[in-house]
Amino acid sequence: MAGSTPSWERAIAAGLADLGEFGAVAGRAGSHLHGLDGFPAVPIEFLLHRDHRGYTTDGLVCSTRRALTRADMGTIRGFRCLTAERLILESPQFKFTVAETENAIDSAIRLRLVAEQRLRTRVIDEHRSGLNGSRQLLDALVDTGGESRLERWLLRLVREAGISRPMLQKTYRDGTRIVARVDAFFPGGLVVEVSGHGTHASRRQLQTDAQRRTELTLRGLRVVTFTYEDVRDRPDWVIGQLRHALTTAA
Repeated sequence: MAGSTPSWERAIAAGLADLGEFGAVAGRAGSHLHGLDGFPAVPIEFLLHRDHRGYTTDGLVCSTRRALTRADMGTIRGFRCLTAERLILESPQFKFTVAETENAIDSAIRLRLVAEQRLRTRVIDEHRSGLNGSRQLLDALVDTGGESRLERWLLRLVREAGISRPMLQKTYRDGTRIVARVDAFFPGGLVVEVSGHGTHASRRQLQTDAQRRTELTLRGLRVVTFTYEDVRDRPDWVIGQLRHALTTAA
């Protein structure tokens, strides 16, 4: 590394060189490599098996008693890194906050880096085994299944209101063409969408949204949309409207 410009990438490469074949990028550093939400390129973090915990390097090095196999690792931008699933399972080792845990899970699901049900099953198994940190992972999975933090908030409101959990990310097709993949589908043909900060202001975007809504309506569905501000700032109104819509749908 002599003569090269100091950088986060150089520090990661040097750390992997120090740890030999036994280490992999993990924690927040691995989350950044995977492109998960809310993880800047700041920390230098690695994981290796407990049998090799004598290896050290700059940055944080954690060890695990779980086996580290080829299936648990991949290469991103030339760096050996834990898979997103294994990274999430090991996140308690790196003392992820609740928000970091939820961000990692939600964005990994959105990016199709993990399968929600498989991750849920593994976390439940580890919790039953009494592994440290599994409680936080289990709690973080309660309201997951959507593809954004906003959808997680909606699911939490629904759960706390005692309303049955909807089907998430249901896809409607016209032959091979995808008409829409809706955020939440409730009994009685009720579709609930949540819209984030980004507004669909262009004519093309407005046309696409209108076509999508029309095609869903012509399939006998009713579409209700809540904004980011609705879900965040007036949850009681959202639940009231949702209850009304469900009663009407029934």
